[in-house]
Amino acid sequence: MSPHSKSSTELKTRTVPMRVLVLGFCRTGTSSMRDALRMLGYNDTHHMDSVFRDPSQIGPWTAAIHDKFFGKGKPYGRAEWDSLLGDCQAVTDLPSILFAEDLIEAYPEAKVVLTLRDPDAWYISYDRTIGSILRSRTSYIAGALNPGFLGKFFPFARACSAALLGKDSRAALLGKEETSKDVAKARFVAHYDRVRSLVPPERLLEYRVSEGVATAVRVSWGRSDVVWTVYRGVALKFVLPALLLGVAIYWQTHR
Repeated sequence: MSPHSKSSTELKTRTVPMRVLVLGFCRTGTSSMRDALRMLGYNDTHHMDSVFRDPSQIGPWTAAIHDKFFGKGKPYGRAEWDSLLGDCQAVTDLPSILFAEDLIEAYPEAKVVLTLRDPDAWYISYDRTIGSILRSRTSYIAGALNPGFLGKFFPFARACSAALLGKDSRAALLGKEETSKDVAKARFVAHYDRVRSLVPPERLLEYRVSEGVATAVRVSWGRSDVVWTVYRGVALKFVLPALLLGVAIYWQTHR
């Protein structure tokens, strides 16, 4: 049930503070960021995997998408987000990034992280993984064979993709239309520019998870800068930088 269909007395209340909003696009290191934040005690950190593991979230998130992007209702405020994300101290990836503006407004005390990637590299990665899966005949067959779970999850994932890349409502329902590279990249760039315009510098960190050997990651949240030097190994190419970033976030928010 959508939070909007409940009265204010029926909405769940927040159990932990919202601390970190990771609002970079999916396929920019969001899974590594999720793992690092969880390891550092940001429980829970919401990610698309959270919805996959808990299908009861599909209905409320689908309602939120329809409300915001397809004119079915009004955008969520803090009470609705507390009801939907009240057990989370951090968010990353879809579906949360679809609501970047709303979450920034709802949680002005939370730090904001933008995970970066070259737009061309991002598009190739997204189209070959998420886009390819959602367009595949296999996903439709799987949904038909497992209507109770995959039959709900794949339409939800397609609605997320439609909202992310600006497809119309028909494409959201059918998931068969491929967004052009130029349109997708423009949406990618516009999202980052919009977040930057909404968040003051002292609250914002931009971070490229796959930065190379001996990369200095400067975190300027608080009274002084903290510099972490990240040495990249083959096996730790993505996890170690994300973990060190998480340490920096933890240090800044707990001192």
